[in-house]
Amino acid sequence: MIPQRYAPLVAGLLMGSFMSFLISGVITAVNTGLDGGTFGRWMQAFPIAWVVAVPLASLGSFAMPHLLKRVIKRP
Repeated sequence: MIPQRYAPLVAGLLMGSFMSFLISGVITAVNTGLDGGTFGRWMQAFPIAWVVAVPLASLGSFAMPHLLKRVIKRP
């Protein structure tokens, strides 16, 4: 098991991976259409999206609790 102190980093990794996978697929399909080569183009686009999304999601996951405290009203 991964220690609790790494939770924000793991959350960023999982969130960035999931979102870059989905968004790169959607954008590839929208920009190039759905045909026999769509999956191959998607798999070429995914690593590029992953390299951008994972570090940004990881940084964001560390900042998010502080931002939430500022925008969420306590009961």
